Amino acid sequence: MHSDHDMTLVLLAALLCAFGSWVIANLYRHGLKQTPRQALLWYFLTAVTSGITIWCTHFIAMLAYQPDAPVSFDFGLTFASLVIAITGSTVGILIAGMFRKRVTTVIGGVILGLSISAMHYTGMIAYRIEGIIHWDKTYLVASVLLAMVLSTVALFFGAQGDKYARSKMTASFALAIVGLHFTGMAAFHVTPTTLIGGHSNPDEYRLLALVIAGTAAMIVMGGLFTYFIENRTRLENIVELRQARDEARDASRAKSEFMSVLSHELRTPLTIINGYASFLTNLKGHTIAKLKPNEQISKVHFEELGDQTERYGGRIKSAGDHLLTIINELLDYTSIELNSIKLNKTFFQAGELLAELEEQFQGLAKEKQAVLEIECDDFDVFADRGRCKQILINLLGNALKFSSASSIRMRAKRVGDTCRLEVEDNGCGMPEEDLQRIFQAFIQAESAAKSADGGTGLGLAISKKLAAAHEGDIQVESAVGVGTKFTVDLPDCASEIRVENALAAA
Repeated sequence: MHSDHDMTLVLLAALLCAFGSWVIANLYRHGLKQTPRQALLWYFLTAVTSGITIWCTHFIAMLAYQPDAPVSFDFGLTFASLVIAITGSTVGILIAGMFRKRVTTVIGGVILGLSISAMHYTGMIAYRIEGIIHWDKTYLVASVLLAMVLSTVALFFGAQGDKYARSKMTASFALAIVGLHFTGMAAFHVTPTTLIGGHSNPDEYRLLALVIAGTAAMIVMGGLFTYFIENRTRLENIVELRQARDEARDASRAKSEFMSVLSHELRTPLTIINGYASFLTNLKGHTIAKLKPNEQISKVHFEELGDQTERYGGRIKSAGDHLLTIINELLDYTSIELNSIKLNKTFFQAGELLAELEEQFQGLAKEKQAVLEIECDDFDVFADRGRCKQILINLLGNALKFSSASSIRMRAKRVGDTCRLEVEDNGCGMPEEDLQRIFQAFIQAESAAKSADGGTGLGLAISKKLAAAHEGDIQVESAVGVGTKFTVDLPDCASEIRVENALAAA
């Protein structure tokens, strides 16, 4: 480096070069990860950033050169050097990035190095000075070779996958730019033709260098900002895709488990139905076969035959009811998913509904050795009675079948303008992690999954959606070993509707 340089501007040029090279490394490596069509845009952005970085580093370094002679610039050639830098960078980066082969990387690196050299020496031609210029051809050739070699090395580093590849590309490219400039300047010698001692060029050159540096920094920052925004968006998309993949995987696993459970649930009642239907079909033949020789069928035989028929028919009906419940749950869930559910809202007494359910489930409660109790305020509800009953059947059935509770309570009360229905047991309870998933379709809590009573895993999902169809919700509280409480809140406008109807009648 010549001794007659403004070191402040030299440092400014070096900092701009280092920062620009780092941005170029980020953009180029990001482009390598894209599809060919998307990569074109990123390679072009890389090339523009590269051309501006190269040109601005060179121009600021030229302004830092302070010979003892007046200087000026041919702005036409100076602008041409900028175009050469951007165009050459575009060609070199596209060849190296699009084909991604060793030979194309070398070709791209050579073109990129030649574009740096062409920009530099075009800028030198645009540099006008009152003096005799001498060139050292050794330094001149060395500067061009240095630019080509280091540019090629930078592109090779950029294509590597190790964690230091970005840093190595940044350092190599920065050395290519700075090395060419100051090696080229070492080849440049001026003998002033005027005898002006202690000449210094205008202070406006320093200001011009600062303006160019600021403009270049903003442009390079724009490229960096674009990279960060796109990279952040890509990372967010990756996270969303992973979540979607995990959810799809969980859903697929849940559906597979559901199909396994469903096949068992369907096979059991169908086996019972087929078995007892087969007994009924052969019942007459079995009865005749038991008769002694010459014995006639008597009234006793008919009574025994009738008792067996009634017993088998009852078991067939029980299995058929179980099968119908499963099918109805599937149809309900399908219709709810298709948003084709329709509510038939009417006025009904909450106490009557709970008493009806108590009577319906007393047999199962005795079988499970559980006490079933109801607590209810005296009020009317304006809702779909059948759907409310379906919700409570699901909750009460689960409590009896899965909780191992000795006491189960159903409550109905008014909270403001809301009808609140509760089903609480003192059974085994559920862990916290199950509370977040039991309302999902095809999902059962651990205790339910291990129960001999089985189930489709659709009951709570259907109940949740039915409550939502009433513009309400279901909440659950549970503790392992303590019990579980389900709370159904349904917006209830019965009192307001009665007032409106009374006013309309008046």
